[in-house]
Amino acid sequence: MHFLNPLFLVGLLAASLPIIIHLINRQKAVRRRFPAMEFLRRSQQKLARRLKVRHLLLLALRVLALLLVALGLARPYLVSDAGVEAGDRLPRGVVFVVDDSASMAWDDGAAWREAVGRVGEEVGRLRAWDRVSLVYGSAWPAGAPLGEDIPLPQLVDDHGEVLEALEGHAPTMQGTDLGTALRSASAMLATSDLPAREIVLVTDRQRSGLDLEALAKVPLEVPVRVLDVGGEEARSNLAVVGASYQQRSTGAKPEFEVVATVQSFGAEAASGVEVQLVVDGVQVASGLVDVPAGGKASKVFTTQLERRGVHRAEFRLAEGTDRLLADNVYAFPIHLAAKVRALIVNGDRRTVAYQDEVFYLERALQPGPRSSSAVVFDTVGVDGLEGKALSDYDVVVLANAEKVPRASVTELRAFVEGGGGLLLTVGDQVKPEGWNPLFGELLPRQLRSTKVLAGQDDPDAPIKLVRLGSPDRTHPVFRVFDLPGGESLGSVRVYSYMLLDPNPVDATQIVLSYSDGAPALLERPLGEGRVALLTTTLDRDWTDLPIRTAFLPMMQRYLRYLARRGTSAGEVSPYVASRVSLEVPADKRARVEVRDPDGGRIVLAPESTDPNAPLTFVPRRAGAYSVWAAPRSGDGAPVELEELAFAVNLDPAESDLTPLPLEELTPLLSPQREGGEAPVLDTPERRLGLWSLLLFLVTLALLGETVLGTRRSVLLKVWGRVRGAASAPKR
Repeated sequence: MHFLNPLFLVGLLAASLPIIIHLINRQKAVRRRFPAMEFLRRSQQKLARRLKVRHLLLLALRVLALLLVALGLARPYLVSDAGVEAGDRLPRGVVFVVDDSASMAWDDGAAWREAVGRVGEEVGRLRAWDRVSLVYGSAWPAGAPLGEDIPLPQLVDDHGEVLEALEGHAPTMQGTDLGTALRSASAMLATSDLPAREIVLVTDRQRSGLDLEALAKVPLEVPVRVLDVGGEEARSNLAVVGASYQQRSTGAKPEFEVVATVQSFGAEAASGVEVQLVVDGVQVASGLVDVPAGGKASKVFTTQLERRGVHRAEFRLAEGTDRLLADNVYAFPIHLAAKVRALIVNGDRRTVAYQDEVFYLERALQPGPRSSSAVVFDTVGVDGLEGKALSDYDVVVLANAEKVPRASVTELRAFVEGGGGLLLTVGDQVKPEGWNPLFGELLPRQLRSTKVLAGQDDPDAPIKLVRLGSPDRTHPVFRVFDLPGGESLGSVRVYSYMLLDPNPVDATQIVLSYSDGAPALLERPLGEGRVALLTTTLDRDWTDLPIRTAFLPMMQRYLRYLARRGTSAGEVSPYVASRVSLEVPADKRARVEVRDPDGGRIVLAPESTDPNAPLTFVPRRAGAYSVWAAPRSGDGAPVELEELAFAVNLDPAESDLTPLPLEELTPLLSPQREGGEAPVLDTPERRLGLWSLLLFLVTLALLGETVLGTRRSVLLKVWGRVRGAASAPKR
């Protein structure tokens, strides 16, 4: 027992006063026998015993009353063990952090419905003076403005607002970011003056969606209680996690190879999974794929696209494949660009047109004044390369250049690593001792020497020369049915070519060889782009390739291939709630808006005064997006910028439904973690005050003392009057 005013316990000494008074008043009578009074003596003995008991009771009640008064003034209390429970603290602030990421939609939202029900139970246990708030646990990029992720940004008295917000909400297409959500909840409670505070975390404990390292660094100063809605059931899942495409042919109806990547998240393999390809809202193909347990599988489709521009495509898993629908659709745009911009650097200019190094290449790319080519080009000499902005082009052709400024080589490397294409061709101007140290890793292989087989006027040339061998038929450029005149490649005569170092460079691919096995065309990826090397000339000095039927379609197709047009290489699909940057031309920024899959419009505002700075926004939905812009002049309606069309998909991390064990999650959410001490909460103990009970007992003791101290005749007289008043007839 504890006392708030222990000094009043001195008053307990007052309990001895009635005893002292009783002892003082107790006088011993003188005994004298009087025979006439013997009869009275015997009758009084019985009465004396009764009075003695009465006096002792009066003494006890008076002592008890004084004791109780002293104890009451000392204000005793008991400390209850239940006082440290969150439900018994008065008053308190509670922030509910509810995981609303995509994984909560599993099994038609069963986990979400359970989460809403559990929060409803918690809210029902709150007292009227408790205050509450709500934070969602889905991912949201740093620096983004507050949105639906914090529906109640401050503690409120109306508990119904929490339930109202949850019932009007549903699992999002976003990933999980419980660290940020807990940080927001902790900061909200830190500004509260309530003595008791608590965070209630409602989650399915999805392991892949939790950044455990970041979660352990969240500065928690209040206790976190976890409500688990994930269950212990093993949840297998299939998801489309990637899409790629490659243009396989040119012409009025170019053919595309489109590849879907399906991944299994779970311990069970899936066979016969139906994958559907939908283009511009129409299903154009479907097929079956077997996916190993915990692995990936690809399904390849071939389709033709007629019109230029952007085609909005998506892969879908057939209905009923699994119980998480959010990751069964993967959207992606197919860009069928109208033009490729090429820069041709002529390293061997001639006064006679047909003897010029790039004469035949220019004719192949622009056969006639009225022809419509997919490649538009500018031609400069080596000295004009320094003044060119390579970012204005998709591909660069460096033809038989003896010397190139070192600064230009650095720019070429950065151009390729950024996604551009580079085609290097050799000739009499190229010397291995000059090119090898200058270009370095830009070369798929180091040059060795020039191999001269025969002169074109040599009568034995047909015996000495080599021809082009069979190309790599899996390469997009050299599929026979893609390339009109492809059969003429085998008849190409080569009189001289450049020998290469036999040591291969990583990822270098030989696309085309000579009949003697020497490489004719090589390529290798570098950063986001490609570098290709043709070991013979583009003119007729070393070969008759430029006058063969295959030359025109091969060069047009190969430059498009190097420019990465008609391919998804280098394209990255953003995830829901990730920041998207759009490079909108400065002259089209009067009004820029993004239209989401549901038709909603988001007007983008510039974030800086730089007119060329990218515009950014954060998508909340998965699917295909388009970008529309109006010119700064204000003339004309907004037009769609098809080259900026993009698609947004679910983060694959949300597809892995494996839960994190509760015993691993709980220590990460404890205020007392490694490297720190548990904070002292400003929370009062639950004290059971006893003074009100003591004062009540004092009242009873005084009442009893009054009754015992009153003469019997008086009591009978009062009792008679009470009975008489009760039995009197009413008037």
